[in-house]
Amino acid sequence: MTARIVLAVSAAALAVAAAGCRGARNGAVAQTGSTSATGGATAAIGFSRCMRAHGVSRFPDPATGGAIPKKSLDELGVSSSRYTSAQSACRSLLPNGGRPPDQAARRRVTALAVRFAQCVRAHGVPGFPDPASDGRIPDPGSVGIDQGTPKFQAANQACGAYRPPYFPSNADYDAWARTHGS
Repeated sequence: MTARIVLAVSAAALAVAAAGCRGARNGAVAQTGSTSATGGATAAIGFSRCMRAHGVSRFPDPATGGAIPKKSLDELGVSSSRYTSAQSACRSLLPNGGRPPDQAARRRVTALAVRFAQCVRAHGVPGFPDPASDGRIPDPGSVGIDQGTPKFQAANQACGAYRPPYFPSNADYDAWARTHGS
């Protein structure tokens, strides 16, 4: 595999593992620091620190929900072998050893996403999409929804108990928008 593919697969596995941990505990995830919401984030913070301690000094910290931003090996400033070595040393810090969640956990996260989409639509955002065939909600921007509008942010806040672990909170979206000039 090429270095970019290895990194993409690794980042995806980390995000899915963190998502599965957060969404799998009890179906609905509370916005405020519940055990289920912080478990994935806590593991991801430890993983990030471990990666930096093992030679990937530019490895990013996770966002609020525990997902780590995807970065290329060039952005991280390391070789594929250095990254793979650090990842091997740190994998045990992730939920389920960094393996993707099982089928039942994926079904729970998909069900959560369906409830979130229904709730957002009920709170005044009629075009908000249901999860795609992979169980994940597509980027709302792809259907013309601006996540920075007060109407969307009010719906996102009101539906926070159903927000899937990979979907950004208003604070996470606003932070991303500031750094990406949106």
